[in-house]
Amino acid sequence: MTDSFSAQYILDYWHDKGRIADPELLYPFVSNTTPLSFATDETVIAAGEHSNQLFFVHSGLLRLYYLSPEGKERNKAFFGPGHFVGAVSASITKSAAPFTIAALEPTTLVALDFQRLYATAPENTELSKSVIALLSEAFIRNEQREAILLTGNAEQRYKWLQDNEPQLLQRVPQFHIASYLGVDAVSLSRVKSKLKQP
Repeated sequence: MTDSFSAQYILDYWHDKGRIADPELLYPFVSNTTPLSFATDETVIAAGEHSNQLFFVHSGLLRLYYLSPEGKERNKAFFGPGHFVGAVSASITKSAAPFTIAALEPTTLVALDFQRLYATAPENTELSKSVIALLSEAFIRNEQREAILLTGNAEQRYKWLQDNEPQLLQRVPQFHIASYLGVDAVSLSRVKSKLKQP
């Protein structure tokens, strides 16, 4: 996969999704990118690291997770092809990433300089709209998951996953799904068995 193909892939995606009317505005931020390949379980960004990069998932699947003081992993999110992923808040505040991003399966990413994109956006209304759309998408996704985690029981959380991110059920190991939903493996197994009953 060449750099030009990577850049054009991102431009076409943003345009097709209605995120930007003139995709050429993004070209300065993606024209010099190099595709990055990660093996299963390989770390993209580790918690505590500083990164200004925003990654476009070309193929594969990423897992974002927090690590408790006791060393227990808590899954935050999963992102597949077509999504942008990064420690955005950390990049904006120039602080360390609070979570780790790792490949859950062989993954190819294209990196953008998010800090430069974020700093340049106010100079161009159309580019600013695109950045707002990008951040809004992430905010809405996080808010919806937060709502079901705080208000729903194990069955409601699983049904939410079935309705909103069904592809994860086929690609993500069950112990990761349980962590993502904030339930233990036994509770998840009981919910699945109950929903399978006629």
